Amino acid sequence: MPTPSSIPVAVLGATGYAGEGAVRILLGHPVFRLVHVGSDRLAGTPLAQAVPALAGETDLCLQPDTPAQLLASGAQAVILAKKSPEVTQVVPQLLDAGLRLVDIGSEFRLRSLASYQQTYQGDHACPGLLEEAVYGLSEIHQAAIRTARVVGNPGCYATSILLPLLPLVESGLIDRNAPICAMGHSGLSGAGRQFVASNNNLFCAVNENIHCYKALAHKHVAEIDQELSLAAGADVHCHFVPHLAPLTRGIHSSITATLAEGADLGSVQEAWRRSYADQPFVRLRTDTAAVEVANVACTNCCDLAATVDGRLLYIASALDNLVKGAAGQAVQNLNLMFGLPQTMGLQQRGW
Repeated sequence: MPTPSSIPVAVLGATGYAGEGAVRILLGHPVFRLVHVGSDRLAGTPLAQAVPALAGETDLCLQPDTPAQLLASGAQAVILAKKSPEVTQVVPQLLDAGLRLVDIGSEFRLRSLASYQQTYQGDHACPGLLEEAVYGLSEIHQAAIRTARVVGNPGCYATSILLPLLPLVESGLIDRNAPICAMGHSGLSGAGRQFVASNNNLFCAVNENIHCYKALAHKHVAEIDQELSLAAGADVHCHFVPHLAPLTRGIHSSITATLAEGADLGSVQEAWRRSYADQPFVRLRTDTAAVEVANVACTNCCDLAATVDGRLLYIASALDNLVKGAAGQAVQNLNLMFGLPQTMGLQQRGW
């Protein structure tokens, strides 16, 4: 059994943006100790050579992400930072060996196989784990995360939309018969290191420009609707249009909804205070103009503010898609799973 002062951790897919982010955070973590950094393509290459920014910080070499290699490393926990669903095939063997898993990808966000198949247009590698996996929105599902074997990290857009909406839906402050609409603006790093034709995420397409993509058809809608419906105890749908902005990192979401009869701005703010009073990474702002990507960049924080016009509610939400939207929330969840303070290793403004 690992001592509290040293818990060995593996990162699969360590050279992607999310994986590199997890590595950077873990290298400075006071308890977690990196013992495996994985890359099938670059196996055998020193991590500091593959990611030159880490020169002088680690002498770890990239290794194949095979169960045998992971088990030989002595890891007790795994952060899975690969988008390919095929890598999910290794998960049952790791769980059988007693490891615990946080998946930054999309494989364990949805609770039903039918929803997964409809959203991702394919079969799941280990569908038997979907019902067991915990949706890793850290501030909302803390009790379940603490005892989970598998945690599915939320999508970055989903985190920015669910954190403000869930307390309001759960408290009955939003009219569910009126549309809930969200527009998100994300930096290019949200698409990963590779060109994605459907996003048109080339620098020349986004520089001095903003465009939407996958309007009303983004995959994060499925998990947003799943969590809103669970909170409401009835079907809830969020209409969502994502945009790419000329930024490296960060997400700003603008959300509109209709307040329930008798609800007002004060009741919205009170619901947030009640839900997030003890949650250091959710910061409530008094003015929507203060919710800016620059204020949350390189942090694990999500900033929220709201204003109203009659019964029309407008919410502004901002977070760093690489930290709170990916690697930071993964480490926050790992902290919870091992009984550590959720802020451990995450309070300094990062890379």
